[in-house]
Amino acid sequence: MKEHLMRNINIISRCASLYRDEHLKHTGISGWQAPYIPKILSDPGITQDQLAAVLHVNKSNVTRQLSMLEENGFVERKRSETDKRAVEVYPTKKAEEVEPEIRRVYGEWRNQLFSGMDEDERDMLEEILEKLAKRAEDIR
Repeated sequence: MKEHLMRNINIISRCASLYRDEHLKHTGISGWQAPYIPKILSDPGITQDQLAAVLHVNKSNVTRQLSMLEENGFVERKRSETDKRAVEVYPTKKAEEVEPEIRRVYGEWRNQLFSGMDEDERDMLEEILEKLAKRAEDIR
C-alpha cells in the first residue's frame, strides 16, 4: 500500500493556494481567502462557526481570514439578532465584483491540473476523491 496519499493531497492543496495567491494578487484576495467569497455569497448571513465547519478549518483561522476580508471591504460581520453569541457574515458589493475572477482562477487551475488526462480519468479521480472526502468527514 502506498503511503503518499496525504502527502500528495497536501501538495496539491498548497500548490493550489499558491496559484490562487499569484493569480488573485491584483484583487486583494489571498489564496487562503478565496474559498470564503463564493460560500459567503451563496449563503449570506452564514455564521463564522458554520464557515469553519463547511470549509474544514479552525475557527481561529476563520476569524483571522474574515478580519482581513472585512478590513479590505469584502465582507461585513454582524452579531446575530437571534443568537447573540453568533457572528454572521455578509458579502459586500466588492465581494460580488471579485467572484467571477475567483471562479475564473479556480477554472484555470483545474484545467491545468487535469491537462493530459482524458475525461474518464478526470471523472474517476473526482469520484474517488469525493468518496474519500465524505469518508474523512465521517471519521473526523
